[in-house]
Amino acid sequence: MNELVIEATLGGLSLALRKANGQGNGPIMGRHTTAPRSSSVLHPMLAELLAEAGLNPADIQTLGVAVGPGSFTGARVAVAVAEAWGLVHTGAQPQCKLVGLSSLGLVAHAVVQHNPEKLNFRVLADAAGGMVYGQDFTQAAQPLSPAWCLPLAAAVATELPLAAANLPLIEAHWHLPTLPPEALMAGLNDPACHLPLAALYLKPLNYHAKT
Repeated sequence: MNELVIEATLGGLSLALRKANGQGNGPIMGRHTTAPRSSSVLHPMLAELLAEAGLNPADIQTLGVAVGPGSFTGARVAVAVAEAWGLVHTGAQPQCKLVGLSSLGLVAHAVVQHNPEKLNFRVLADAAGGMVYGQDFTQAAQPLSPAWCLPLAAAVATELPLAAANLPLIEAHWHLPTLPPEALMAGLNDPACHLPLAALYLKPLNYHAKT
Protein backbone atom coordinates (compact mmCIF):
# COMPACT_ATOMS: atom_id res chain seq x y z
CA MET A 1 0.00 0.00 0.00
CA ASN A 2 1.30 3.47 -0.92
CA GLU A 3 1.01 5.74 2.13
CA LEU A 4 1.65 9.48 2.54
CA VAL A 5 1.71 11.70 5.67
CA ILE A 6 1.69 15.52 5.87
CA GLU A 7 2.69 17.30 9.12
CA ALA A 8 2.46 21.12 9.16
CA THR A 9 1.42 21.94 12.74
CA LEU A 10 4.64 21.84 14.78
CA GLY A 11 6.97 24.24 12.97
CA GLY A 12 7.91 23.86 9.34
CA LEU A 13 6.53 21.19 7.06
CA SER A 14 7.32 17.46 7.02
CA LEU A 15 6.32 14.71 4.60
CA ALA A 16 6.69 10.94 4.75
CA LEU A 17 5.96 8.47 1.97
CA ARG A 18 6.11 4.69 1.93
CA LYS A 19 5.85 2.95 -1.43
CA ALA A 20 4.59 -0.60 -1.54
CA ASN A 21 6.78 -3.21 -3.21
CA GLY A 22 6.40 -6.85 -4.12
CA GLN A 23 7.48 -8.00 -0.65
CA GLY A 24 5.13 -5.67 1.26
CA ASN A 25 5.88 -2.14 2.46
CA GLY A 26 9.02 -0.58 1.07
CA PRO A 27 11.41 1.97 2.56
CA ILE A 28 10.17 5.30 3.92
CA MET A 29 11.14 8.55 2.19
CA GLY A 30 10.74 12.02 3.64
CA ARG A 31 11.03 15.76 3.12
CA HIS A 32 11.28 18.65 5.61
CA THR A 33 11.45 22.41 5.33
CA THR A 34 11.30 25.30 7.79
CA ALA A 35 9.76 27.55 5.12
CA PRO A 36 6.38 29.10 5.99
CA ARG A 37 3.59 26.56 5.88
CA SER A 38 1.50 27.29 2.81
CA SER A 39 0.07 25.48 -0.17
CA SER A 40 2.66 27.20 -2.37
CA VAL A 41 5.40 25.41 -0.40
CA LEU A 42 3.55 22.15 0.17
CA HIS A 43 2.55 21.37 -3.41
CA PRO A 44 6.09 21.50 -4.89
CA MET A 45 7.39 19.35 -2.02
CA LEU A 46 4.65 16.80 -2.63
CA ALA A 47 5.36 16.74 -6.36
CA GLU A 48 9.09 16.23 -5.73
CA LEU A 49 8.55 13.40 -3.26
CA LEU A 50 6.06 11.61 -5.51
CA ALA A 51 8.42 11.95 -8.47
CA GLU A 52 11.27 10.44 -6.44
CA ALA A 53 9.04 7.48 -5.59
CA GLY A 54 7.85 7.13 -9.19
CA LEU A 55 4.21 7.62 -8.14
CA ASN A 56 1.30 9.74 -9.28
CA PRO A 57 -1.14 11.33 -6.80
CA ALA A 58 -3.76 8.76 -7.81
CA ASP A 59 -1.39 5.99 -6.67
CA ILE A 60 -1.62 7.05 -2.99
CA GLN A 61 -3.98 4.71 -1.16
CA THR A 62 -3.76 6.22 2.34
CA LEU A 63 -3.17 9.91 3.12
CA GLY A 64 -2.69 11.02 6.73
CA VAL A 65 -2.52 14.66 7.84
CA ALA A 66 -1.68 16.12 11.25
CA VAL A 67 -4.73 18.08 12.41
CA GLY A 68 -3.32 19.46 15.69
CA PRO A 69 -3.13 20.59 18.30
CA GLY A 70 -0.49 22.96 16.98
CA SER A 71 -0.40 25.63 14.30
CA PHE A 72 -4.05 26.14 13.32
CA THR A 73 -2.96 27.60 9.96
CA GLY A 74 -0.73 24.60 9.27
CA ALA A 75 -3.52 22.19 10.18
CA ARG A 76 -6.01 23.98 7.90
CA VAL A 77 -3.57 23.91 4.98
CA ALA A 78 -2.97 20.17 5.38
CA VAL A 79 -6.66 19.36 5.87
CA ALA A 80 -7.58 21.39 2.79
CA VAL A 81 -5.05 19.45 0.73
CA ALA A 82 -6.42 16.14 2.02
CA GLU A 83 -10.03 17.10 1.30
CA ALA A 84 -9.11 18.26 -2.22
CA TRP A 85 -7.12 15.06 -2.74
CA GLY A 86 -10.13 12.99 -1.79
CA LEU A 87 -12.40 14.89 -4.18
CA VAL A 88 -9.98 14.74 -7.12
CA HIS A 89 -9.25 11.04 -6.74
CA THR A 90 -12.77 9.85 -5.87
CA GLY A 91 -12.83 7.60 -8.92
CA ALA A 92 -9.44 6.01 -8.28
CA GLN A 93 -9.32 2.30 -7.55
CA PRO A 94 -8.70 1.67 -4.76
CA GLN A 95 -9.92 5.00 -3.44
CA CYS A 96 -7.61 7.01 -1.21
CA LYS A 97 -8.33 6.66 2.52
CA LEU A 98 -8.03 9.99 4.40
CA VAL A 99 -6.87 9.93 8.06
CA GLY A 100 -6.57 12.75 10.59
CA LEU A 101 -3.58 12.40 12.94
CA SER A 102 -2.82 13.79 16.40
CA SER A 103 0.20 16.08 16.20
CA LEU A 104 1.15 15.21 19.78
CA GLY A 105 0.72 11.52 19.01
CA LEU A 106 3.18 11.87 16.13
CA VAL A 107 5.68 13.46 18.54
CA ALA A 108 5.11 10.57 20.93
CA HIS A 109 6.03 8.09 18.21
CA ALA A 110 9.22 10.04 17.58
CA VAL A 111 10.05 9.85 21.29
CA VAL A 112 9.62 6.06 21.31
CA GLN A 113 12.49 5.82 18.83
CA HIS A 114 14.76 7.64 21.33
CA ASN A 115 13.46 6.27 24.65
CA PRO A 116 15.75 3.42 25.75
CA GLU A 117 14.67 3.94 29.37
CA LYS A 118 11.10 2.87 28.39
CA LEU A 119 9.55 5.68 30.42
CA ASN A 120 6.08 7.14 30.28
CA PHE A 121 6.36 10.80 29.26
CA ARG A 122 4.60 14.12 28.57
CA VAL A 123 4.64 15.77 25.15
CA LEU A 124 4.56 19.58 24.97
CA ALA A 125 4.18 21.79 21.89
CA ASP A 126 4.17 25.55 21.52
CA ALA A 127 0.76 27.23 21.59
CA ALA A 128 2.20 30.80 21.62
CA GLY A 129 1.75 33.51 24.23
CA GLY A 130 3.16 31.46 27.10
CA MET A 131 0.70 28.61 26.46
CA VAL A 132 1.53 25.05 25.46
CA TYR A 133 -0.37 22.05 24.18
CA GLY A 134 0.30 18.83 26.05
CA GLN A 135 -0.60 15.19 26.49
CA ASP A 136 0.75 12.26 28.52
CA PHE A 137 1.75 9.00 26.84
CA THR A 138 2.92 5.52 27.75
CA GLN A 139 6.34 4.23 26.78
CA ALA A 140 4.63 2.76 23.68
CA ALA A 141 3.17 6.14 22.56
CA GLN A 142 -0.36 5.28 23.74
CA PRO A 143 -2.33 8.21 25.25
CA LEU A 144 -2.67 8.38 29.03
CA SER A 145 -4.79 11.55 28.93
CA PRO A 146 -6.68 13.75 26.48
CA ALA A 147 -4.74 16.61 24.90
CA TRP A 148 -4.96 19.98 26.65
CA CYS A 149 -3.75 23.61 26.49
CA LEU A 150 -2.25 25.21 29.62
CA PRO A 151 0.19 27.95 30.65
CA LEU A 152 3.77 26.72 30.40
CA ALA A 153 4.38 26.81 34.17
CA ALA A 154 1.43 24.49 34.81
CA ALA A 155 2.33 22.19 31.94
CA VAL A 156 5.87 21.49 33.17
CA ALA A 157 4.70 20.75 36.73
CA THR A 158 4.96 16.98 36.41
CA GLU A 159 7.27 14.16 37.43
CA LEU A 160 7.07 12.72 33.92
CA PRO A 161 10.02 13.38 31.60
CA LEU A 162 9.21 16.03 29.01
CA ALA A 163 9.36 15.79 25.24
CA ALA A 164 9.35 19.26 23.68
CA ALA A 165 8.30 19.94 20.10
CA ASN A 166 9.15 23.43 18.83
CA LEU A 167 9.99 24.59 22.39
CA PRO A 168 13.79 24.99 22.33
CA LEU A 169 14.11 27.15 25.46
CA ILE A 170 12.55 24.85 28.05
CA GLU A 171 14.36 22.08 29.89
CA ALA A 172 13.25 18.74 28.47
CA HIS A 173 14.39 15.14 28.36
CA TRP A 174 13.93 15.12 24.58
CA HIS A 175 13.88 18.05 22.16
CA LEU A 176 12.31 17.26 18.79
CA PRO A 177 12.63 20.24 16.40
CA THR A 178 11.60 17.96 13.53
CA LEU A 179 9.85 14.61 13.30
CA PRO A 180 11.52 11.81 11.34
CA PRO A 181 9.49 10.26 8.52
CA GLU A 182 9.50 6.94 10.40
CA ALA A 183 7.59 8.57 13.28
CA LEU A 184 5.02 10.06 10.90
CA MET A 185 4.44 6.67 9.32
CA ALA A 186 4.23 4.96 12.73
CA GLY A 187 1.48 7.39 13.74
CA LEU A 188 -0.43 6.72 10.53
CA ASN A 189 -0.44 3.02 11.35
CA ASP A 190 -1.48 3.49 15.01
CA PRO A 191 -5.28 3.80 15.48
CA ALA A 192 -4.68 5.53 18.84
CA CYS A 193 -3.11 8.42 16.90
CA HIS A 194 -6.11 8.88 14.59
CA LEU A 195 -8.48 11.87 14.86
CA PRO A 196 -11.34 13.28 12.76
CA LEU A 197 -10.17 15.08 9.62
CA ALA A 198 -10.70 18.61 10.95
CA ALA A 199 -8.26 21.20 12.31
CA LEU A 200 -8.08 20.82 16.11
CA TYR A 201 -7.92 24.03 18.15
CA LEU A 202 -7.63 23.64 21.93
CA LYS A 203 -6.65 27.16 23.01
CA PRO A 204 -9.31 28.70 25.31
CA LEU A 205 -11.65 31.12 23.57
CA ASN A 206 -10.98 33.75 26.26
CA TYR A 207 -7.21 33.59 25.60
CA HIS A 208 -5.46 36.93 25.10
CA ALA A 209 -1.84 37.21 24.03
CA LYS A 210 0.52 38.98 26.40
CA THR A 211 1.48 42.51 25.35
